[in-house]
Amino acid sequence: RNAARGAGAPRAPLTRRRCPDDAARMKNNPVAILRLVFGAVGLVLCAVAWLLHHNTATFIASAGRTQGEVMRLLHVESSKRNESGTWKPLVRFKAPSGEIVEFAPSSSSSPPAYEVGETVDVFFDPNAPQDAMLDGFFSLWGGAAITGGLGLVFLLVTAGLLFMPASAPAKRRRPR
Repeated sequence: RNAARGAGAPRAPLTRRRCPDDAARMKNNPVAILRLVFGAVGLVLCAVAWLLHHNTATFIASAGRTQGEVMRLLHVESSKRNESGTWKPLVRFKAPSGEIVEFAPSSSSSPPAYEVGETVDVFFDPNAPQDAMLDGFFSLWGGAAITGGLGLVFLLVTAGLLFMPASAPAKRRRPR
């Protein structure tokens, strides 16, 4: 065989030829579409979770740490009419420069997670002390945990869909 082809002749790459019906089959197959959509959403959510985790870890690595005091609780109104809303603390701390900084974290809860007068640990950017975060799991890692958890759920559904047949044979009914 090699003599007929020539010893130095390159081999053609082995590729799967796409049938013209492949695209049509993909469009008409809900399981294949679900695999694609859930897999893509899962990967995007996991990538966002990784970025959130990376940004928080980078912030903590370069941040200063001090203690602050909860000055008051800020009410965050709910978008739903029947809920009473949530609460977040207004925290005051003294930066190494002597500057007094007040900030409120982005997360809130009901019931309030903090009490007025409570001492809390604070991470802050030494170059911009207003950029601060409370040292609490949800304040630091909540976004990454929720986003990553949702991404894993989507990927698990995608994995489950891999075990479903992509195209089930149509059931034929016998005439009665």
